[in-house]
Order: sequence, then C-alpha cells, then structure tokens
Amino acid sequence: MQVVNNYLEMMKFRISMLVMLTGYLGFYLGLRSEGLLSINYYDKLVYLLIGMFLSSSGCAVLNQYLEKDFDAQMKRTKNRPIPSNRVLPLNALLFGSILCVFGVFFVYQTINSLTAFICLLTILLYLFIYTPSKRFSTFNTLIGSIPGALPVLGGWTAATNQINSISWILFSILFCWQIPHFLAIAIIYAQDYKDGGFKMLPSEYPNSKHTQYHVLFFSIAMIGTSLGLYFVKAVDFGYFLGISIISVFFLIIVIQFLKDTSNKNAKKLMLATLFYFPLMFILIILDVLNLI
Repeated sequence: MQVVNNYLEMMKFRISMLVMLTGYLGFYLGLRSEGLLSINYYDKLVYLLIGMFLSSSGCAVLNQYLEKDFDAQMKRTKNRPIPSNRVLPLNALLFGSILCVFGVFFVYQTINSLTAFICLLTILLYLFIYTPSKRFSTFNTLIGSIPGALPVLGGWTAATNQINSISWILFSILFCWQIPHFLAIAIIYAQDYKDGGFKMLPSEYPNSKHTQYHVLFFSIAMIGTSLGLYFVKAVDFGYFLGISIISVFFLIIVIQFLKDTSNKNAKKLMLATLFYFPLMFILIILDVLNLI
C-alpha cells in the first residue's frame, strides 16, 4: 500500500484538481458562447477532465524526475518520493510518460485534435522549457505561466473546437493570476529556492523592487482581464459587480505587500490569489444561473 501512496503523492492531486477546474471553466463558458446546455455534454466534460487529470498528473511526475537532484537539496522537497529513495527514478520516468501519453491520446480520441494538441503543448512547454528555465532565468515565472494557463484554453476548445477572443481573455486571466501567486511563494521559500539552484526573482534580487513591480503589474492586469469578461458579453452585470468588490479587497492586500514585502504579507498575498480564482469561478456560475 505504501508503494501505491508513493506514486499517488507524485501525481500531485491538488494541482491536477486546479487544472481540471480551469478546464471546466473554459468548457462551461465555451458551451455558453455557443448557446448550448452543459447538461447535454456531460459525457464530453467527463472525458475532458479524465484526460486533463492524466496529463497533469503525468507532467507532475516527470517534473519531479527532472528535478530530483535539485529537490534533494531543498528542505521543502527533499522528502518527495524520488529524492527520499521511495521511488526509483526510472520507475517515475516510465510512470509519468505513460500517464502523459495516455492522457493526450485519450483527449484526441474522445474530444478533438485541437484540444489534444493543447494538452501536448502544455506538457512540452512545462517540462522542456519552463522546468530548465528555473535554473537559468528569473523570467521562469512568466515562462511557466504559459503552460499553466493553457488548460482553460483546452477546456474552451473541447466545447467549441475553436479559439476566439473570449478564450484568450480566459487564458490571460490565468496567466496573470499565476505571477503574484508564485512570486509570493518564491518570497516565502526564497532561501530554499536559492539552495536548490533555482533563479527566482525574490532570491536573486532581494533588495530591488523587481518583485513588487511584477506583482503590481500582473495583479492589475489580472483584475482588468477579469473585468473584461463583462465587456465582451461573456457574463452579465452580477458577475461584474461581484468581481469588482473582490478585486478591491485583493488590491488592498497587494498594497500591503508593496509597502512591506515580508513573509507575513507574502503569505497573505498567496492566500488572496488562492481565493480570487475560485471566487471568480463561483461568480460565473451564479451569474449563468441568474442568482446574482
């Protein structure tokens, strides 16, 4: 049973659930844009979520395989299954590869080729562009936010088999959301990242304003694109009002962070980002159901 738990741990269920949530958001709004009822497409949604779960889990496993030597040097990650010798690296490589290949193939067979391509692109960008960039460039957070935002695009194409302006707005929201979220984490674990050899903005430039500027710019961009859903008529006024109120509270926390970039305020910012996206998702659902 412990062997099974080790492999399940490498699959990172919480991250996979977030990927599935963003995929569902894109799928839901995609159906709405086509004037379709989601209840008539529940089977396609289930197929999409299964494919995304497999691909995301496989990607997480392969990422840990690629970073096993660096994970062993950091307190936060040294007890992961591979660096702690609970799973052999070759077994992790095979397991992750099978999950990724089967996930992409499953989406191709059950959804469409465009969505399968987006799944494949997400995996390739994450593993072979983002993962190495963490050791060479402080721009890695920006680079990693591209594959991190692609699942919502995949959800949209699963419903519509095309990409349009609304889907790019959804992509932009997710892209911008990740910057303050992961920079906050990078501040909290700055020394850990430095010990592991990762080029994170807060640890590489601890006495500059670079991190604050990034957080401010992308927080404003996230709020702007979130509001943009209303102006392209993807949602109604109830959503616009709700997200405006949430954004005000989010900006207050951002301002506190800008005044004092302590670990305490970084944790507040991280929690604020964790609340922002789910609350936005809830507002969209309530808006569609005419409950706000």
